[in-house]
Amino acid sequence: MAIFTFIAGQIEEQIQQFSRQADTCDRVVNNIRSGAQPIQNGAWIGKGAEAFKAELVRRVIPQMMELIAAIMGFGGKLGNALNVMRNADKMVQGIVGQVAGIFEKIF
Repeated sequence: MAIFTFIAGQIEEQIQQFSRQADTCDRVVNNIRSGAQPIQNGAWIGKGAEAFKAELVRRVIPQMMELIAAIMGFGGKLGNALNVMRNADKMVQGIVGQVAGIFEKIF
């Protein structure tokens, strides 16, 4: 059995969870954008409406997009780390197999 095999499945589940969270955030951003359309089309006018629209455009949506990028970035880096662990595990298995083969020849 490989050294890291027992945690690989758990890491893959976490990567999938990060992807689902990013998808959820993306849907929220799309809902905010579509929900704001009536306001942007004049359903609400005045200083309060302008301040609200500005807050959405300048802060809320960009910060949500940053959150999505961070979640996806973390999930991607976690996937990269998993690949490194798998490669290291294969290398260790190869070395252990070679050493075991040498001992079998000796004994």
